[in-house]
Amino acid sequence: MDSNQLGHFVGIDLAWKSANRTGLAAVDDAGRLIASASVRSDDEIAAWIAANAPQVVVAAVDAPLIVPNETGQRVGENLVAKAFGAYGASPHSSSRSRSMFNPPRALELADRFGWTTDPAEHGRVSAPACIEVYPHPAMVGLFRLGTVLPYKSGSGRTPESRREQFAVLMDHLEAIAPLALGSGMRWPELREAVAGSTRHVDLDLIEDELDAILCAHLAWLWHEQPDALHLYGSHELGYIVAPPAPSHASQRPVPRVAGAVVPEPAVTDAVTPVSKTLASFSRHVIGLPKGAGGARQWAWQDAVRAAFAGCALPEQSPVAIDLGFTLDSTHQRDGNEADLDNLVKATIDALDGPLGARKGTGLRKEADDVRVTRITATKRHGSTPGAVIVVSELPPE
Repeated sequence: MDSNQLGHFVGIDLAWKSANRTGLAAVDDAGRLIASASVRSDDEIAAWIAANAPQVVVAAVDAPLIVPNETGQRVGENLVAKAFGAYGASPHSSSRSRSMFNPPRALELADRFGWTTDPAEHGRVSAPACIEVYPHPAMVGLFRLGTVLPYKSGSGRTPESRREQFAVLMDHLEAIAPLALGSGMRWPELREAVAGSTRHVDLDLIEDELDAILCAHLAWLWHEQPDALHLYGSHELGYIVAPPAPSHASQRPVPRVAGAVVPEPAVTDAVTPVSKTLASFSRHVIGLPKGAGGARQWAWQDAVRAAFAGCALPEQSPVAIDLGFTLDSTHQRDGNEADLDNLVKATIDALDGPLGARKGTGLRKEADDVRVTRITATKRHGSTPGAVIVVSELPPE
């Protein structure tokens, strides 16, 4: 589709199973909400899109889209958890060990509609784009929330408490000027439905539609204001699109333990210290990961240094490093492949930006990695070589 052609941006709060309800929303090229609803089957989704958003530019789906891992957690899920976990916005883990993700329903829908799922291809190919998003970190980032809004059903939540949180969420959504919710016919109906809800099931019917509206706005942002969003992970390793890691303070409540006695706060003139958010930097570095010396290793290290330019962790704090390498056929020669330990050492040596430089190495630049207390590393094969690198401050021991 010509980027100058008027089009639609679709949000899909996709149920993992077709028996459950899926929220749908569409905004126009100006970002205004033009339709929203909830349906169930894939055919119903297709019919709604054909009727309300026939010229899709970007679709943003709240559901696992690219799931390459057989077990465990995807790289994108891990990175979002590091950035937003302190705010209660960590995503659920997905892997192909669960039949619902082998293959994912979202990927099957994207294939059905001819949408490209590679975020790097948006704007380069004529096909509409489909990206994976997650409303909770999006709300934390866009609305500067100290913690997620507890509007979903959960332990200890009543319809009354949920109704209050729904009202807060809707206030935030109304503040998104491009959506122009106040001028639409559907929005007053949703407001009235929330105000009159007395049962969880009534609110559940509205929840998917509201999440889809936010997803549609994220689809529009991805096209119109891409700097407002960040790619966590990659097409090869699994990704989620969300706002950049928040810098405002977390206000996540401390969980209460049944039967525990909570002491009365002491009266004091001292200022209660506020626990800070631990610093973390994540980068997806494209290039040929190399170790064991030579020009190719130096080129790789230059790419890592450039990616982490301007990143610095607090001095003397313990550090964790997570490395996910992707290798391609150029790494294999005479049946030999780069050893993981060499890749790890070469890459960490290039993290002198966030870690600081080791003293006494002369002209050879190396990171001061003595405070690295945890390293995790994996390697896999894929079409785009590189590495997802996460450098995180840890709390003092």
